[in-house]
Amino acid sequence: MSKIIEFVNIDKAFSTNKILDNLNLSINKGDLIGLIGKSGEGKTTLLRVLIGFFKIDAGQILFNDQDITKKTSLIRDVVGFCTQENSFYPELTIEENLWYYGRLYKMSRRLLKKRSSHLLDLTGLEAHKKRLAGRISGGMKRRLDFAISLIHDPEILILDEPTTGLDPIIRKSIWDLIEKINKEGKTIIVSSHLLDFIEEKCKKIAFLSKGKVHVTTMQGLKKKYPKEKSLNYMFVKMIKQGVV
Repeated sequence: MSKIIEFVNIDKAFSTNKILDNLNLSINKGDLIGLIGKSGEGKTTLLRVLIGFFKIDAGQILFNDQDITKKTSLIRDVVGFCTQENSFYPELTIEENLWYYGRLYKMSRRLLKKRSSHLLDLTGLEAHKKRLAGRISGGMKRRLDFAISLIHDPEILILDEPTTGLDPIIRKSIWDLIEKINKEGKTIIVSSHLLDFIEEKCKKIAFLSKGKVHVTTMQGLKKKYPKEKSLNYMFVKMIKQGVV
């Protein structure tokens, strides 16, 4: 697989608090990578650095070997970002929200109609597209946020705690959707404290600690921690041993 995103010697601090410290990370096209770490270690900061929301203090971020550190317009075109917060307008219908965001990307009506139809089908919202977004269930709201983040057909989808506050059944359906989107060819980076789903769904695991990141797989972790039953137990071991 070819590299699509590369973080090179990234530094980021807020005042005297250094969050990312000479961090290096390569992400391949088609990856579904789970970003894990203790609260406060900088997972959200790392994701927001990638989308250009935070400026880095040092280093480079490469997209297909091109430095995008100062090219926020390029980042906007190639990345879709979905946070814990709803991005839709509650007074618009599901379909109207997709069209609104599509027009922000200056998509043609023909392309927007095609993308909207595909995403409504992908997320299971086709039958509900005329409903007001503010009056749909929590799970449907989450799926609408996914559809909005994908409307411009980005190569990379970034998800920051996408299932926070959802019940277990809806949570599973959202993770199934994440896997489905990845199988369509999207590169996905997902930050989550739900390690059971990271273990089950993600091809790679990026462990962030003390400003640096260590990338591995479940297969690699099972070899390193053969006595541990799940990623939850391995995670505790990694913290105690200071893996990064």
